[in-house]
Amino acid sequence: MQSHFEYLRPSSTKEAVQMKIEFGQRAKYWAGGTDMTLRWRREIDRFSHCIDITYLTGLDNIEVEEDCIRIGALVSLSALERADQRHHLLKTLSDVTKLMCTPQTRTLATVGGNLSNASPAADLTPPFIAMDALAEITTEDGIRTVPMDQFFEGVNRTVVGDDLLSAIEIPLPESQHKVVKYHRIDRTIVDIALVNASTSLSADRSRTITRAGVALGAVAPIVIRSPAAERFLEGKSIDSVSESELEKVGEIASEDAKPISDVRASADYRRAMIKVMTARCIKDCIDELGGTIS
Repeated sequence: MQSHFEYLRPSSTKEAVQMKIEFGQRAKYWAGGTDMTLRWRREIDRFSHCIDITYLTGLDNIEVEEDCIRIGALVSLSALERADQRHHLLKTLSDVTKLMCTPQTRTLATVGGNLSNASPAADLTPPFIAMDALAEITTEDGIRTVPMDQFFEGVNRTVVGDDLLSAIEIPLPESQHKVVKYHRIDRTIVDIALVNASTSLSADRSRTITRAGVALGAVAPIVIRSPAAERFLEGKSIDSVSESELEKVGEIASEDAKPISDVRASADYRRAMIKVMTARCIKDCIDELGGTIS
């Protein structure tokens, strides 16, 4: 028999956080509810209070500034999908959303909800981590920011606690061009990824890679970075990366992966595919930057 809960509608983000602090683990924030409803119906999650944040203003905007892109936590996946013309980084994120769930579900599901669900196979998480995105978290006392690669603590666990994820900010480096690419392998088009990877490259006017981001999904309890692969790329010219170096950086990333075998895929398969997808992502980044693979 399903449990009942009390419905709460805060008038501000601060009031929402105060409600969550008051009721603690007995309360859940409600946005699109696509994951939360399933977990409640299956009685995986039990809670006594539902805090509906869908009416809060200012959390459903996408803002493109000179130094950053800010995506509100209540931006729906369908709204992110439609933002593909606003910036080339948003074009990649738009392409990612098209791999997620169904068109109908995307009208309800939110960016913040997808991240807060903290699935190690989530599609949006690797690009955000690869781009050095920041999570903006509203607290009772103000705003705190956390690098996205420090946002997750484990499967379905984040650092948010009783606070509220309010936005994701993607920094845009001055006088540099940043690109991001994403690849995944799945069983069906709406299935969660068996394994996924995303890379981001920033290049300066001398066509040197100044910053690299490599993020790997479904190969650990949380989406992880490959710092060794990032260091391998930084300092190289986008006009002189060789096929052998692409293969090498894929191998480095696969060594950082810590996959398990389950009913969906073996650890060996996931490790092998990380090598392939990382190399493909980097090649796609270099192609978009106008570089060449020698």
